[in-house]
Amino acid sequence: MNVFEDLIEELRDENLLEDTIVDLRSPRTNVVEAEGRPSQTFTTDRIASENGSLQGSDPANSESEPAVASDDAERDFYRKRALDEVSSLQMVEHVLSGIEREYMKIVPGSYDDLRAKTALHKFLQVQGDSTTTEYAEAEFHLMRETEAWSSALSARDNKISVANLRRFCENSRPILSSQALLAVGRFYRNSAFSERTRAKFDFVMTRLFSREASGDKRKVLFGRAEMIGHVKTLYANWSSIALYSADDVPLKARVIVAGFEDRVAEAESSLTFDQLIQNDFFKRVHAFKEASGEIFFAPEVVAATIDCNTKIGNKFVDLIRLERERTNPESIEEKYGYEYDQIISDAAGKTLQLVDVLKNLPEVEDGEMTDSAGFRSTEVNPVSREARQDRTSLFTFELFAVNKWLLLATIVVVMVSTTLYFWSSQSSTETSSAESAKDVSLENSDLEEYMRTGRATSETFYAITLPVWDQMAEDKKREILQQALEFANKNGQKNVQLVNFRGRSVAFASQKKAEILNP
Repeated sequence: MNVFEDLIEELRDENLLEDTIVDLRSPRTNVVEAEGRPSQTFTTDRIASENGSLQGSDPANSESEPAVASDDAERDFYRKRALDEVSSLQMVEHVLSGIEREYMKIVPGSYDDLRAKTALHKFLQVQGDSTTTEYAEAEFHLMRETEAWSSALSARDNKISVANLRRFCENSRPILSSQALLAVGRFYRNSAFSERTRAKFDFVMTRLFSREASGDKRKVLFGRAEMIGHVKTLYANWSSIALYSADDVPLKARVIVAGFEDRVAEAESSLTFDQLIQNDFFKRVHAFKEASGEIFFAPEVVAATIDCNTKIGNKFVDLIRLERERTNPESIEEKYGYEYDQIISDAAGKTLQLVDVLKNLPEVEDGEMTDSAGFRSTEVNPVSREARQDRTSLFTFELFAVNKWLLLATIVVVMVSTTLYFWSSQSSTETSSAESAKDVSLENSDLEEYMRTGRATSETFYAITLPVWDQMAEDKKREILQQALEFANKNGQKNVQLVNFRGRSVAFASQKKAEILNP
């Protein structure tokens, strides 16, 4: 049994994983069963216990291959590794298909994996040691087929946004297992580097090494040093090749880790959500991650990122809770809306939508307080209680001490004002020729990632762009603008008008022309 399987077995022993409940076998995969071993399976539960751990790794020796005692042991080791790789690709296939079907609303472009599984069967059937020609040919054929499968998955994944991956993994029912998350993490770690691949790997590893706590918060499962050891173990079992020079790692990794720690300190010292917004904190976190490049995959950086993501997300929830205590949910929603949801989610490695966070916050009753971790206490604040009672007594006294003639005059003024209001409204309805705009839902459309809300008249579709619009190149903006025009045409509108959150026009399109504006 290799180290990867040791980790999974210990997770299962700690009741962190249930037995496999969804079998990915199909009639054509029986070639794998001919070896006397069932095909790899996909569990739909993941880490659920606070006391569990990814034990079984030795950080000091995690990058070395497990010791091979004999030729038979060596052959078994490579056979199990081949099975791990094929089963991992099978899990990624199912995850991508689920995203395509549920969030992109397209027919999944499933890969015909028969050739890969046939190659695996032949590799498992080879007799003799790894120095024979037959063994080398079978291994080469298997590598070629798995690389073709991986390339096909990468091509499909390039069309999937980070937001859609997040939503699928977070909302999947039953919940994705840790095996599935490990498979997806392996896929992104071994894929060609890009900013989108880095961001997806960032999310998957954060979700794998943390669990849900109360009130939209998350809790990291391990300390920093322990996480580094587990990440090194996973890399060794994934056969991951470093994308950076080993000589550059210690210094650069320390600098990046220190940068993440500075950002955690900045977040935790902030007293209000406005303070973070005014300082462009979440944008700076995203830019810092992007600037780290390939060194982001260094185990030390991955561990620091997971810790940073979790603490930033938890601090965001705390600050929104404080905002709600000062005002009301309606005012907060009106003030911030959906403008910062995407950039906050990127910074926290978790989907955090302000409106949903507000709805999920627990109600705090009189005499109840919450600590920084979001847990309630029953301490009573005497000063606040007395002040509330004084305000209530004063309000009651003044209400019933009002002069009756003044009250009568007030009622008359209200009646007159109401009459004038209805009269003016009726007049406006009869004389105005302006059309009222109707709300247009962008949910499950390609525009959802770039635009916040949509409204439409009979001629024009209006939408407010998200901050990501300002960061895109002009060619990309024109592509999105064309998609918006096609969307509008399907709904009966001929023109598209895009504005940013400041109310300034940023783009316009019609059947005759399309124009990108610089507000």
